[in-house]
Amino acid sequence: MEDLSEIRLLSSLILKKARKGAAATAQEVDMLFRVALAKNPIVPGELSHDMGISKTTVSRLIDGLTENGLIEKLYDRQDKRSYSLRITSEGKDELDSMYHYYLEPVYGMREALDEAEFQQFIGLVRKVNLYMAKKQSKNKEEFI
Repeated sequence: MEDLSEIRLLSSLILKKARKGAAATAQEVDMLFRVALAKNPIVPGELSHDMGISKTTVSRLIDGLTENGLIEKLYDRQDKRSYSLRITSEGKDELDSMYHYYLEPVYGMREALDEAEFQQFIGLVRKVNLYMAKKQSKNKEEFI
């Protein structure tokens, strides 16, 4: 139980609340990063599949990010019902700001730990990320 208490404390200390006016939810941040990192404009169905969420939820997220000017819809010339998404310059600025805001605690840890301790921490983070990615992938298969 003490270990879980330590994890809860770390989470509350390292995870910052969303900044006012920022993409607030984890799903909004996830979608914004996915749109920004896509090599080609991405379509809502692809986001639904990749994020493991319903098309209705994707539509709601797109509406919010579009209203905030962080992404834009690019309508298909032949099929006006179809569209892809692209990040706006405001969206890129928001991601840059988020990146520094949320990673600031990690920069502090880097200074507080010696190099071997920090590399051990990063190795554990990689291991946890791999586990969580596999779990999420399994959940997506069940979703489909």
